[in-house]
Amino acid sequence: MGKMLKKLISYDKAKEMVFNEWNKFLKDKFKIIPLLDALGRVSYEDIMSPIDLPMFDRAAMDGYAVRAEDTFGASTTNPLILNLVEKKEINEGECLKVFTGSKMPKNADAVVMKEYCKEEDGFVEIYKGVHPYENVSRIGEDVRKGDLLLKKGEAISPHHISILSSVGIKEVKVYNVNVGIISTGDELVDLEEVISMEELKNNSKIVNSNSLMLYALVKESGLNPKIYGKVVDDRERIKSLIKKAIIENDIVITTGGTSVGDRDYIIEVVNELGGIVLHGVQIRPGKPFGFGKINNKLIFTLSGYPVASTVQFELFIRSYFKKRKKIKLPLRRNIASELGRTDIVRIKIEDFEVEPLRITGSGVISSLTKADGYVIIPENVEGYEKGEYVEVYLF
Repeated sequence: MGKMLKKLISYDKAKEMVFNEWNKFLKDKFKIIPLLDALGRVSYEDIMSPIDLPMFDRAAMDGYAVRAEDTFGASTTNPLILNLVEKKEINEGECLKVFTGSKMPKNADAVVMKEYCKEEDGFVEIYKGVHPYENVSRIGEDVRKGDLLLKKGEAISPHHISILSSVGIKEVKVYNVNVGIISTGDELVDLEEVISMEELKNNSKIVNSNSLMLYALVKESGLNPKIYGKVVDDRERIKSLIKKAIIENDIVITTGGTSVGDRDYIIEVVNELGGIVLHGVQIRPGKPFGFGKINNKLIFTLSGYPVASTVQFELFIRSYFKKRKKIKLPLRRNIASELGRTDIVRIKIEDFEVEPLRITGSGVISSLTKADGYVIIPENVEGYEKGEYVEVYLF
């Protein structure tokens, strides 16, 4: 790692460089898909409402549509009596039976809830007065024509699908990025090849869980993953697989082989096929992050340690497409950090306080399943003290 330390750049600088490349790279990376398939995808453009919603005044309750002035003064001791009609407009002294969502008849401007009415022989007794537009959903009350319904870069939720369909939008334009995933290491065995864990243990092998984790992370980020499995630490085999993955995808993510050991060939291969833009970032975990370009496509070289690669993916890929929600909460105990390095600390939230997870190392996978989120300690901050409010990025 010694060779790399001289070249380490700050997290802020690395993020700026990577995000600038994303901005340029994604100019035409979209596809139009049916609204029903859009859950979890990321919108490629702002979507404005083409109409007012509701498009007409609607009853917001079951009851009787009235002219509000015809009900003034009504009470249980002094009911007012209106004629019940069945037509699309009402006049003075008339009412029409309506249900939630019914279009309001012409001239009606309020609804008396059925609980305050008694219907009998073509008449309705009203026991409670209403003011104009009481119990009425007005034109444009929910959405005005031209309102922004979905922002560019926003992840599409079930509620977006509801509102977009309500205004008649059938298709949406989403980011369409195909991502090839490669894991390197002699010690790896792909999950489908595992016969027994005992055999793995005896042969000092481990399951290639990084590929599966990255597949899920890529999919959850609204992109399209494809696993290329594991490749042994052999320069030519690594080169051949990266070439294949670059041809078949928009971007490639590799894990393992990113430090400066004798058999870490990834960086050399990327430089040979294209060029490394940056290698080595002042973050913990995740220092050996690399980023490069091959044939105008992007390649991200992540650590072989699951926690480090998750953090690298989070900071440089997912956070471009899907921003985390943040809250500020007090720390339950001190967190130490080193000046000049950005620390990403996994945390749990307990009783509205932030509990840093007592974990060291980049390979402790359980720390990710236990965490509710993370705190970023900037390079110019020497840790935080107990009771201090910190910004938590929520998983």
